[in-house]
Amino acid sequence: MKGRVYRSLCLVAIGLLTACGKNNQPPTVVATPTVTPTPIAATPTMPAPVATPTPTPSLPSAPSPKQPAIPAPPPGSASKPTLAELPKSLYPDPTPVPIIVPSEPVKTKTNSKTEPISKLKLPLDSARQITPVGIGDAKIGMTFKELKQKMGAQVEFPVKTNFIEGFDAIAVTKAGTVQYYIPYPTGTNFTDADRIQHLMTDNPNYRTQQGVGPGTSIGQAVSVYGNATLSMSKDNESREFINFTQHPNGLAFRPKPVGKRNFAGDYPESNDDYLKTQKYDKQAAIGQITVSCAEDKCDLDR
Repeated sequence: MKGRVYRSLCLVAIGLLTACGKNNQPPTVVATPTVTPTPIAATPTMPAPVATPTPTPSLPSAPSPKQPAIPAPPPGSASKPTLAELPKSLYPDPTPVPIIVPSEPVKTKTNSKTEPISKLKLPLDSARQITPVGIGDAKIGMTFKELKQKMGAQVEFPVKTNFIEGFDAIAVTKAGTVQYYIPYPTGTNFTDADRIQHLMTDNPNYRTQQGVGPGTSIGQAVSVYGNATLSMSKDNESREFINFTQHPNGLAFRPKPVGKRNFAGDYPESNDDYLKTQKYDKQAAIGQITVSCAEDKCDLDR
C-alpha cells in the first residue's frame, strides 16, 4: 500500500517536474516576441514624410518669374519728347515740362537777392508785348504781306542769312534797330504769301505781360514764373534753354551767359547728350524769347 502511494507520489512529482521543465523553455520563446523595438523603431520614421510637404508650398510662391517683368517698363522708350514740327534750333528739346525741384535749391534761388516784381519793366504798349501768339504786331499765322501792311513804310525787312543753323531770318527793323526776327528754313524764300510760324526777339523793349523780356535776370523771371531749370542739348549745338515751373505756353527762353562763361547754368560733368541743372549764375539774364507754333496748329490756310 505504501509502495503504491509512494509510486503515485513519484509519478506526481515526475509530472510536476516535467511540467516545470516545459514551463522553463517558453521564457526563451516568450522573450523573443516581447522584444518590441521593431514596431517602435517604425514610428520615428513617420515624421520624415511629414517634413517633406513643407518645401512644396514654398515653390509656387517663388518671385523669380515676376522679376524679369519689372525691367519691362521700356527704359529705351523714355526718349526725350520733341515737337517734330518745330526746328530744334528754335525750340528746346525736350519740350518744356514742369519739373519738381528739391526744397533746398529752391530756397537759395528764389529768396536770395531776387528783385521784387515791381521793378520789372512792363511793356509800353501792345506793339511791344510778347504773347503766346506773337511779338508786337507780328502774329503767328499772319502772312508776311499782312505784317508789312500793318508795320508801314518806315519799317525795313532785310534778310539775315545763316541766322542760326538751318535757318535764315527776316530782321524786322525800325529806325536802324532790329525789333524781332522771322526765322525760316535756309534755302527757301519767304514770300508775301508765306505765313509766320516762328518769331524771335532779343530786344529788351519787348516784354511779356508780366514784364519779363530780354535782359530780365533769371532771378526776376523766377519771381514771376516759378523756379527755373536750365537745360542744354549737345545734339542741338549745345543751345541752352530755361524752363520755369509755371512756364508760359508757346514761349521759349534762352539765357545769356555773363562774362567768359559758355553757359548760364552749372551743369554736372557727364557724357550725356542732354543735361539739366537748377544751379545757375545769378547774374545771368534772359537773352532771347521765341514764339513758335507747330505746323498743324498754325492757321496756314485762312
